Amino acid sequence: MLKNNFFHAYGTFYALGTKFEVRVEYGQDLDGEISLEGADLIGIFLNSDKKPTTLNHDIKMDLDDLSNAQVDELYDIAQRDAEESGFLGDDL
Repeated sequence: MLKNNFFHAYGTFYALGTKFEVRVEYGQDLDGEISLEGADLIGIFLNSDKKPTTLNHDIKMDLDDLSNAQVDELYDIAQRDAEESGFLGDDL
């Protein structure tokens, strides 16, 4: 189950009743399976902003502290990115 380089996906993540921009780091094995490696909160949507305000420092998320639903949300962000990029980033 060899892994290629890690990839980064960006998406929207909801926590504590707030909408955040998140960067998800994931790996993809030769069978196309996705494995989450980490995630960082990188922006916050204030009020009804259409674009997030960048945080002064990224906030590293501990995947072990998240609920299954939240981990699934991050996995979905990575999965969409992998599908758009092609197998192991083929179309880059």
